[in-house]
Amino acid sequence: MAKTGKNAPHNHGWGIYALMDEAVIYYRSPKPVYEDELIPLKSRVGILHARKASEHLPVSFIQLHPFIDNHGKAFCHNGTIYDVPFVSIESDTFFYFMKIKDFSSHDELAERIRKVAQSYKHTGMNFLMINEDELIVYCGYSQNEDYYTLWYNDENGFVIASEPMGDDFKPMENRMMFVVRDGRVRKVIKV
Repeated sequence: MAKTGKNAPHNHGWGIYALMDEAVIYYRSPKPVYEDELIPLKSRVGILHARKASEHLPVSFIQLHPFIDNHGKAFCHNGTIYDVPFVSIESDTFFYFMKIKDFSSHDELAERIRKVAQSYKHTGMNFLMINEDELIVYCGYSQNEDYYTLWYNDENGFVIASEPMGDDFKPMENRMMFVVRDGRVRKVIKV
């Protein structure tokens, strides 16, 4: 998808965060994902993000997703959020992560997402977040439904992608959040 998918190429680097049984894999590369060597791995939960930088943001290693914090959270985002005050780096994604990451319930997270969406013009606010052993997926956009709709398959575990990877992939609704544990959607919240 990064090389030939929608609005390709996504060639401004890539990153992965995955929880294994006995280890955490965290890797970011400035190379396009399709030019790097990928090693198959089996994880309990993980996210991989191929970056296509927003036009007004720098292309450098520091902007690569996923971002992580000191509490076991990892975060990547697809879309552009405009006119945000930069926290410590020039990244709308990092700003978004800092605004929503400290939540005590999934309902509080949904409210934090709503506040960012109402406060800042944006194209898309899609994200994947690992919070301990759960994957939180949010599909939210204000334009270009064809590009920003997320697609998932939950038949044999849970796989989410920015475009369908087969006929068995289903679209997420706009402004919908999934909480996934042990490969199954455990909670669905309309944001």
